[in-house]
Amino acid sequence: MRPETRAEYNCSAQMDQHILDRGCRGVSSQSRSRISTPANGVMCRLSITEWKPVTGSLPPMSDEDWESEFTKYRASPEFHLLNSRMTLSEFKQIYYMEWIHRLWGRFVGLSFVLPAIYFVARRKVSSQMAVRLAGISGLIGFQGFIGWWMVKSGLKDDLFAPGSHPRVSQYRLTTHLGAAFICYLAMLWNGLTILRTNRLLRDPSAASSVLSNLSDARLAPFKRSVFLLAVLIFTTAMSGGLVAGLDAGLIYNEFPKMGLGLTPPKSELFSDFYSHRPDKSDIWWRNMLENPSLVQLDHRILATTTFTAVMALWAYAKYSTTMRSILPRAAKKGVHGVVGFAWLQVALGISTLIYLVPLPLASAHQAGSIALLTWTVVLGSRIWFPSRAATLVAQRLKTGGVPSSTATMTAKSRFDAAPGVGATRLAGNEGGLTKGQVVQSRGFANFTRRVESIQPSR
Repeated sequence: MRPETRAEYNCSAQMDQHILDRGCRGVSSQSRSRISTPANGVMCRLSITEWKPVTGSLPPMSDEDWESEFTKYRASPEFHLLNSRMTLSEFKQIYYMEWIHRLWGRFVGLSFVLPAIYFVARRKVSSQMAVRLAGISGLIGFQGFIGWWMVKSGLKDDLFAPGSHPRVSQYRLTTHLGAAFICYLAMLWNGLTILRTNRLLRDPSAASSVLSNLSDARLAPFKRSVFLLAVLIFTTAMSGGLVAGLDAGLIYNEFPKMGLGLTPPKSELFSDFYSHRPDKSDIWWRNMLENPSLVQLDHRILATTTFTAVMALWAYAKYSTTMRSILPRAAKKGVHGVVGFAWLQVALGISTLIYLVPLPLASAHQAGSIALLTWTVVLGSRIWFPSRAATLVAQRLKTGGVPSSTATMTAKSRFDAAPGVGATRLAGNEGGLTKGQVVQSRGFANFTRRVESIQPSR
């Protein structure tokens, strides 16, 4: 390939990657707004009793259409037991809220799927990225089906029984919420990965120093802590889905106590009422997932544990001598961002509970969980060693006019200068490194070997 052609090709490829990065992060932002839309917190989700992926994009256009939709709603358990006095004008309000929620979901899906098809069809992305884009696109489509599956649970005939409360299944609601979170996180992570790779490739020489720091084995405990924190935040958010599905936020509207003590009585938390088996063998897990009192207590415990974990991570980053010396500056800023959103989320959660779950506060609390998880993922992306980017940086150092010997010596000198992870300490483990530290330290040694092994393009 001629140098001019190669330069034009690289410029075009970088532009495509830039567009793909902006697309992933842009659509993930749209997904974030859809997850926190008010339709998830009110009963309007049962106002549309059918699922029409194509024709449902348009609202009723005439009085006859509105009357037809209202007739379908009047046949639902929710109307008979909760909204029997609802007028047509009131029905239009809840209908439009659910319709906007579904329309926004379609818009988010098309905003991702159509560009993904273009990039894959034109072969502007790697095969690995093409598989990721296909997986996310499939998850977006499946998310629409999960949404209807959730709504259908609130339209069952057995909800007409006396004493029943028409609502969607808390299991299906949490599944719908979890799938949305996973889809959003997949878009966010891929966007951050592309963005970071492009930044490293802009200055391969400086990137080698960054990669050297990220390969430091002493960062491993911090990386694991961030990953476990992200899992904990996700689990806490899913428990919030159970709280919303059971309206568990409408009881014990006080904090930190629940009634006369920190927890309700044991007889209330593990009631026989929720057991479906004669031998009561399911009493534990059914109460944990179906008893509003225990579900709220579980959410409180998980939220408190999450907040404690965030503060512990902050203390580790701030007061550990090792972390202060090796953590990248961007990671330190990321830790402060996680702490800030954790405090905000605690304030929103307590306020939502005390004020009997008003819609604006409930929506803000749900959005806060997404923001906290987002910042944790961003923090993780700043400390993770990008092996794919390391390979590309090694290739760029060889083909970008930098002599291989110079690039290798520069990288090795930075590597050897890092205390505790130098090449001399790797030999026979004489420096006292653990087996895990040796393995991770050799990761950057392999990176420097790539610089030596890659032949210049002709």
